[in-house]
Amino acid sequence: MPNPSAGQFLQNALSRAGIGAHADGDGASNYIAVPVGTRGFIMVTGSSGRAKENELDYRPSEHQGWGAVYYPGTQQDASTCTEVYESTNTDLASDTALVVKAVQDVIAGRSGS
Repeated sequence: MPNPSAGQFLQNALSRAGIGAHADGDGASNYIAVPVGTRGFIMVTGSSGRAKENELDYRPSEHQGWGAVYYPGTQQDASTCTEVYESTNTDLASDTALVVKAVQDVIAGRSGS
């Protein structure tokens, strides 16, 4: 069985942490959307400025970091978003653990709001 993509690795880690999330995106980007109750959502994707920016479906060995942005409300409005995690960590497992922790902090109201 082939290894899951980096995005599926992240999706699995979020699920194991009890965090509901789903893959989403459009022609320009792919991301994992994490609802934050009625307070908005977090978008997690490949790290900004890296070769896999705005991507999820790549081989784990190609990982170059995760980026996570919190959007209050229901719209992707760049003027109101807050970066909650940005990394150039190429170790998928450790980087994923760190971004999951950042997501948990936002959900718990400890950052990003």
